[in-house]
Amino acid sequence: MSRDDRSVIGYWLVLFSALVLGISLFLAWSRLSPDYVALADRLRTLRGVPRDPNAWQVFSAADVLLALLTVSLMALALKGSRRARIWTLVACVLALVFVIHAVGAPPTNGAPNAFRPSLGVPSYVLPAPTPGAGETAALIALVGAIGGLSLSLTAD
Repeated sequence: MSRDDRSVIGYWLVLFSALVLGISLFLAWSRLSPDYVALADRLRTLRGVPRDPNAWQVFSAADVLLALLTVSLMALALKGSRRARIWTLVACVLALVFVIHAVGAPPTNGAPNAFRPSLGVPSYVLPAPTPGAGETAALIALVGAIGGLSLSLTAD
């Protein structure tokens, strides 16, 4: 594969990854367990808490940083220097670490514990969130962006 081919493929991969990362911010980033939601609906403890929150509803700063990374990737795919690609690659690796952590410990956006009296012994039901489609899409997008940036750097 020639240098020009690697460069073109790398830039297209970066552009596609940027689009997927941008879309991931609007997809659900965590889901509450159905048992918890059923109990919380009866107890009315989820007032104002979204059931399937997207990145904008869950995070206060990480969503903005991911959006800035999306814009940076798009600009880089159109025209970017070697130094900019290296710094963006570092940012993508850091974002990947963050997303991997978010997959392992999905955010709940303040979903409270639900009190459940059972047979005279009070207990609490935890929200028990699971990862959403947004985290998966962000994970795929960041791996693609890292691959595309790495490929474009080998073409220099």
